[in-house]
Amino acid sequence: MAEPVDDVPNFSPFWQDLLSGQHPMLRRGRQMFRLLSPTATERCRLCYAGFDGFTAPALRLIGRGPWRRNPHMCEKCEAVFAEHRGGTELEIALLYADVRGSTQLAAGMRPAEFAALMQRFFRTATVVFNRSDAVVDKMVGDEVIALYLPGLAGSDYRKRAIKAGLDLLRATGHADPHGPWLPIGIGVHAGKAFVGSIGIEGGNYQFTALGDAMNFGARLVASAKGGEMIVSQAAWQPLPELASSEQRRFALKGYPDPVDAHVVRLAPSTG
Repeated sequence: MAEPVDDVPNFSPFWQDLLSGQHPMLRRGRQMFRLLSPTATERCRLCYAGFDGFTAPALRLIGRGPWRRNPHMCEKCEAVFAEHRGGTELEIALLYADVRGSTQLAAGMRPAEFAALMQRFFRTATVVFNRSDAVVDKMVGDEVIALYLPGLAGSDYRKRAIKAGLDLLRATGHADPHGPWLPIGIGVHAGKAFVGSIGIEGGNYQFTALGDAMNFGARLVASAKGGEMIVSQAAWQPLPELASSEQRRFALKGYPDPVDAHVVRLAPSTG
């Protein structure tokens, strides 16, 4: 029998307002930093402070440089997360991207060569996620996970997740007639998750999403073949790029009933 949980994370109105996009601090801050850093290609996922470009040195002086333990967030926003432990439940979209055949790839090259390949993958994914206003949940091993939150990605967060999956397939060469430089599979799902700052008082913490939606997304990506993006019924949104999708039934580990989902592959580019 499972032990009772005594320390349940706090449900906070602050997190609800922040992650749903209703907090005035977030709206004002993002507008301001878009104007202050118009040329930035690397930004804080929360406030949009630019980490590069001509205003970056000045922003670093006021604490808006990358946090050294998580370069996707600025130091000021990290301080907010550290101060406000807890989170909220809300509907989100999530994207899992996983390298296919990574064990065989690693066995066929030197460790440093494999590390360089994974570094290229992580950098490529980061560019795609930056453009689509995602929050990077994890980059570990041969997998990346991105979260699309209504307050950060907008009301079309499901479409943004699907579009990002297509862009990541293109960026890894899956539309190249000669084949990809790295074979990946992608799973996209949407559902309710607990999102917030999880950790121990006075110790380490992590901004993350938890719940069945995350587990379901992990099972989807495990079913994706190289070059495939599997989109759940809950996340599916019609896009012009998805005209060639097909529906398929999957038996997902840990779920008693088979599920129907949409499977997308890119057509080889002729350009």
